[in-house]
Amino acid sequence: MDVNLREVFGDDPVPSQEAEQRARAALQRLMSSKEQRVTSTNRRRFVIMAGLAAAAAVAVVAGVAVVVTKDDKPAPAPDALPFARPVSAAEYLENAAWTAERKPWKDPRPDQFMYIETLQLRNKPAYENEHPNEAIRPDLSENRKIQEWWSVDGQTMASYKDGRLVVKQRGENGESWDRIAWPTITAMTSPGKVPDAVPGPGSLAVELDAFIGQYVVPPAVQAAIYRHLAQSPGMTVNPDAVNIDGRPAIGLGRIIEGYLSEELLFDRETYQLIGERLVAIKDHVTHGDDADLVSHRGDVYRQAVYAKLIIVDRPGDTR
Repeated sequence: MDVNLREVFGDDPVPSQEAEQRARAALQRLMSSKEQRVTSTNRRRFVIMAGLAAAAAVAVVAGVAVVVTKDDKPAPAPDALPFARPVSAAEYLENAAWTAERKPWKDPRPDQFMYIETLQLRNKPAYENEHPNEAIRPDLSENRKIQEWWSVDGQTMASYKDGRLVVKQRGENGESWDRIAWPTITAMTSPGKVPDAVPGPGSLAVELDAFIGQYVVPPAVQAAIYRHLAQSPGMTVNPDAVNIDGRPAIGLGRIIEGYLSEELLFDRETYQLIGERLVAIKDHVTHGDDADLVSHRGDVYRQAVYAKLIIVDRPGDTR
């Protein structure tokens, strides 16, 4: 049976501010003294059990109910991150999943739109057109704001062209594109229901890393995708990734072709997804028929910030 600490210890006088501060300090010391690489189960058990006596005084002052479960193992606080100091890709992704599934959400109507706004670091158009496969050059790059609207039912899309909002209907004037059906998206409610690549119409398959930035999905689906990636082999952590808007970010991704790291970028403090990038992690030469493509460690081939991923009523809406 769940037991509240106030019921166990009775209505003792409220601790003094000095006692509360000592309790907090003791708990913080206990939390920071443990080795970072201890397993997740042992870490949570150590922090909660060893700090329970100190935390009890603080909880009474703050009016927080600390619960002891029927098997005498204290339950983690409902508003606490799973990993206070994550060190592995799996731990970072679990924090990201925990954060995602707490976002407010209302299921959209089929006639509503996914508004996707990204800030992309790209080479200037003239250079990009002539060298489409080369890395981003700091002396020739620029930030571009890309805005797209996709109807939830996949039948309508809109974007700006030459400063004018252009709305297109699938099937009209030869317009054709593939979008993943909304029921396919909403069915991915647990890691086991998330495939490595999301199937779409015909032969289309979208890698999860790209899918997350191309669709506005329910929080439960986003969390399930993160947990699926956490279980995938080869996930790595790049603690030095820096996003293009200046915010420090953690890069979580996989190595492809032996020299490229395809990373999702997460905010260091909030664990929210804020972007993606493709970066070379070592020197490499790709031999081609016409010319060789030389990559140097640190070269960035793609980098984008997800400025907005929201549901709106019509093309042109941005909030």
